[in-house]
Amino acid sequence: MGRRAARNRHVLIAALTGAGFTNYPFEWWHWSFGDRYWAVMQRESHAIYGPVEENMLDDGAR
Repeated sequence: MGRRAARNRHVLIAALTGAGFTNYPFEWWHWSFGDRYWAVMQRESHAIYGPVEENMLDDGAR
């Protein structure tokens, strides 16, 4: 990875962690907010979001 890409990645990490997102450590591009993984990593008592049932999706989301 070049210096510019590494710098940009550090900017991204600082911005997203500063906004409360949690990074999945094995995929630099994978960030969570409000789900179960986020709750565990942030030591929250519960997730904000739960699973979505298929019948909750509108036709445009399929």
